[in-house]
Amino acid sequence: MTEQLSTPLTHQVIASPLGVLFQSRLFERVKIATVDREFGVLRARAAADVAGTDVDRFLEELGVTNPIDDSLTSKIARALEKHDDAKSRYESVTAEWDDVFWGDRQRSIDERTRLEKERRAAGAAWVSPQKTFKFASKNDLVDIVDFDVPDPETTIAEWGSLTPAEVYAPPEEVPEIAQSATMRGPDTREYLVRFPSPSPYVDDTAYARVYEPSDAPPDAPLPTLVYGTGLAMACDSIEYWTEEEYVGRELAPSGYRVVLPIPPWHGRREIPGWYTGEPYLARMPVSAIELYATQAIETAVVIDWARSRGAPTVGVGGLSLGGIVAMFVAAHAGTWPEHMRPDVAIPVAASADIGELLFESSLTEILGVSGALRDEGWTPALLSELDPLLNAPETPGIPADRIFAVGGLVDEMTQYSTTSDTLDRWGVPESNRLEWDCGHFGVTLRAMRTDEFQEFVKGALETGQ
Repeated sequence: MTEQLSTPLTHQVIASPLGVLFQSRLFERVKIATVDREFGVLRARAAADVAGTDVDRFLEELGVTNPIDDSLTSKIARALEKHDDAKSRYESVTAEWDDVFWGDRQRSIDERTRLEKERRAAGAAWVSPQKTFKFASKNDLVDIVDFDVPDPETTIAEWGSLTPAEVYAPPEEVPEIAQSATMRGPDTREYLVRFPSPSPYVDDTAYARVYEPSDAPPDAPLPTLVYGTGLAMACDSIEYWTEEEYVGRELAPSGYRVVLPIPPWHGRREIPGWYTGEPYLARMPVSAIELYATQAIETAVVIDWARSRGAPTVGVGGLSLGGIVAMFVAAHAGTWPEHMRPDVAIPVAASADIGELLFESSLTEILGVSGALRDEGWTPALLSELDPLLNAPETPGIPADRIFAVGGLVDEMTQYSTTSDTLDRWGVPESNRLEWDCGHFGVTLRAMRTDEFQEFVKGALETGQ
C-alpha cells in the first residue's frame, strides 16, 4: 500500500462549505475569549515536561504555593502519568525518525512516510494535551506565561545604542545546510533542511520544512517562497500545521518550492520547561528583538540556499509573527548581499510598530504581556528608545513595488491600521495590497478557505521574476 501524508480532517472541514461558520465576527470574538485557556493548558504541559510524574515538582513549576485538595491532587497525578507516557512515546519515535531521515538507515519512502505519520501523531498527543490538562485552566492553577521581563534601564543601555544594520546583519559565512530524506505528501515531495543558526542571540539548530511538486526533478529551478508561521505554532511537531496546508501543500503542486522555517523557541526548537513560543512572550522587549533578528538572519541563509538551487525568484512572507519578520526583512535587506536578498516580500497580518503592539494589542493584553511590562516599569516612552530596532524604518530595503501585503481592516491584534500607514509611507501601491474586512483570525480563515490569497501570492512571485 502506498503511504502518503494527508490533509487533516480539521482543515478539510474549515475549507469546506461548513467552514463559512468560522468566517464571522462572532467566531473571532469566541476565539479571542478562549486564548487564555488554550495558553494555560500549554503552560501546564511545559511544567509537566520538567516535573515528570512528580506532583509537587509540577506545582512548584507553576508557582503554586497554596494547599490543594485531594481530588485535585489525584487529577494532577493521573494527568502527569498520562503526559509522561505521551512524552516518552514521542521521544522514542523521534529518535528512530532522526536515524532514518538524518542518518544512514535506509528505508523506503513508504516506510519513511509511515514513520512521519507516527511521529506527528505522537507529537500531537504530547505537545497539545488539551484534554489532559484542561482542568488546570479551570482551577486557576496557571499563570499563562512565566514572565522574566528585563528592567528598562539595563535593556536600554545594552540595546539602545545598536543600529538595525548591526542587529539585522546577515552572516558573514553561510553555514552548511543539511537535507533530510524525503517523504510523500499530497501531490508534494517533502523534506527538512537544517543548519547551525548563525544568530548571536540563540545557540541551536535552525530547521525548515520544504514542499516541492511531487513530479518535479529534485534539482528543478523552482520559484521559492520562504513563509514564516504564527506565534505558538508547534509546526511539524504535530499533525495539523495551518501554514503547511494553505501555503505549502496548496502552492507546491502548482510548480513552487515552499519553505516553512521553524521560528526560534517553537516546535523542534522548543526549550524544555517552556511551551512553544513562550520565551518570546516572557522576556519582552528583548525577546522580540532576538526572535525577529534571528529569524531574519536565518531567512537570509535560506534565500541563499534557494538561489543555489536555481530559484528564478525568491519571496519572503509570513503570517502574524512570521509577517512581522517579513516586514523586517523587507525593511533591512537593502544592506544584505544580493544573493541573500528577497525579490519580493509578502507580510500577512503583520505589525510595523512593536511598541504599539506590546501596549495596545488585544492579544498582548489577554496574555498578560502588557501588564508584565508595566509592572517592570516599562512605558511606551521608554520602549520608544528601542524604536530603531522594533519599528519599521522610513523607507524599505527592497523596492516598494515588490512588497505585497495582506491584512484585516479591523485587526486589533496586530494593529493593521498602523501597518497600512507604514505601507503608505513606503510607497507600496494600493494594487499590491489584499485587504479584507475582518479581524486577525479572519485573515487566516480567508487564506485557508479561498483561492484569493494563493493567487495573490502567485502574482507576487511572478512579479519578482
